[in-house]
Order: sequence, then C-alpha cells, then structure tokens
Amino acid sequence: MTEPAVRFEKITRRFPGVQALSDVSLEIAAGSCHALCGENGAGKSTLGKILAGIHKPDAGRLFVHGREANFDSPRDALAAGVGMVHQELAFCENLSVAENLCLGSLPSRGGLLDRNAMASRAAAMLAEIGTTFDVWRPVGSLTIAQQQMVQIAMAVSGGAKIIIFDEPTSSLSQVEADRLYELIGRLTARGVACIYVSHRMPEVFRLCDTVTVLRDGQHVGTRAIAGLSEHELVQMMIGRPLAEYVARRESV
Repeated sequence: MTEPAVRFEKITRRFPGVQALSDVSLEIAAGSCHALCGENGAGKSTLGKILAGIHKPDAGRLFVHGREANFDSPRDALAAGVGMVHQELAFCENLSVAENLCLGSLPSRGGLLDRNAMASRAAAMLAEIGTTFDVWRPVGSLTIAQQQMVQIAMAVSGGAKIIIFDEPTSSLSQVEADRLYELIGRLTARGVACIYVSHRMPEVFRLCDTVTVLRDGQHVGTRAIAGLSEHELVQMMIGRPLAEYVARRESV
C-alpha cells in the first residue's frame, strides 16, 4: 500500500475560548488535490497551518511521507517538503521579486552580492511553475495573483511535495483563477499533493479528487469527489438536510 503524503492522527488544537480542532484524523495521498471544506470556523485553515508549521497541535501526531513531523516554524515545514500559499501574503514588499525569492540564500561572488546570479535563479524558479515577469519589480507592485505565483515558486523551488492553498482565489479574477487551476493540475501531475482549503463548491468539484469535511473542529468525513453531489457535500458541511437549512434561513 502506498504511503500517504500526509497523515493527521488525532490532531487537537485550542485557542483561547475556542476548540479549533478535536481529534482530527485523515490521510492525503501524493499527487492528489484534496479539498478541506467546512463553514467558517470549522477548523480547515487551522489544520492547514499546523501542517505548514505556523501552529503547533496541542495533542495528536503529524506524519509527512511516513515520518513523524514536529514543526516549530514554516522554515522547518519547507525543509520537510511542505509549503503554503496564504490568504495573507507575507513578503518584504519593498524588496524585489528576486530578492524575496533568494532571501534565504543570496548568491555572492568575491564576498559581494551577485545580482546577475540572483536574477537568473529567480527567473528559473518562476519558469519552473510556468510563469515569468520582471524579477526586479518590487513585490509590493505585483498583483495578488502574481504574489501568489511568487509564493508557489518559493515552495516548489524549496522542494515542496505538499502545498496547502488557503482560499487562494478569494482576491483573484476569473482569468487569474483559471491560471491557478492550470498550475495546480501541473503540480499534481508531478506528484505534488495539493491541499485546497475552500468553501467554494464549483472550485472543489472542478479541481479536487477527494474532499474532507470539518464541522465545529471535528472530522465529519472524507469522500471521493467522483459520485458525490454538491447537495451531499453541503449537507455534510452544515449537518442537516439542505432544504431544512434553507427554510430556517428564510424564516429568520
């Protein structure tokens, strides 16, 4: 049996006044686009951030490609092959694309920064994910979609075999979203496990082969997308028949 790319085992996480996750266990296959779905506050982003080294679980165990992982930071996670594309994009906005992409390992020659080597490395990192733009542009001048591409280039060039996408299309146009979908398809074809955190049904059914539903911090179920209807998925998310949910909302 093939080892999963990720295994969450009884993951629990609490924030002040909130039980974000409670005994969540699930597996994510290599080369899969696996959706994490749920209403706001279901715990899906928290689970992704635990995998990315942003949060630590209060209890439970995390396995990456069969090895138990204990990440203290996103740098630790990336070293283990896990990257994340955030809703909240975090860069040194006054620095160029090349400087941001090479910040962890600036090329030098004779003790001085080698700007040509840095530009070549940055361009190669972007080319690896099928995109290109002026690497000397300040990151702060890029569109949200371009900044996401920089994040993905960082992850892929860092050796990420697992990438978490946290509501990645929330600020994108349809054209930009379509380009992102194409890139995710290329990544999964290369064996990268893409974890897609979203509550947008059309995206989930277009991109993903598997979906896990969280509700109130608990694992409701994991299903293959094939044979699953949108009606069934929504019912899993809200915990009651859709008609009953609509009727209640209309009566408010």
